[in-house]
Amino acid sequence: MTTFHQLRIQQRELLDDLDELDVSVAELTVVLSESVAIDTDELTDHHQRLAWLHRQRAGLLVVLNETERALLAFGESESWEE
Repeated sequence: MTTFHQLRIQQRELLDDLDELDVSVAELTVVLSESVAIDTDELTDHHQRLAWLHRQRAGLLVVLNETERALLAFGESESWEE
């Protein structure tokens, strides 16, 4: 069974991963918006990478949401025990 402490660690790691993904998305978005001299293949690669980053971010948000739900459940179970 997962402990409250393990969930807090997982939450922190997920938030750190989310920050990294957000930075990558922002950097790639800037590259795509400022690039005039990118060939079609490279442009396609950048768009595919951006789509992949968005999918990774969406998946991470699902896991983060479930982690936060589990943390809330710990808090609720502790208040019921008192």
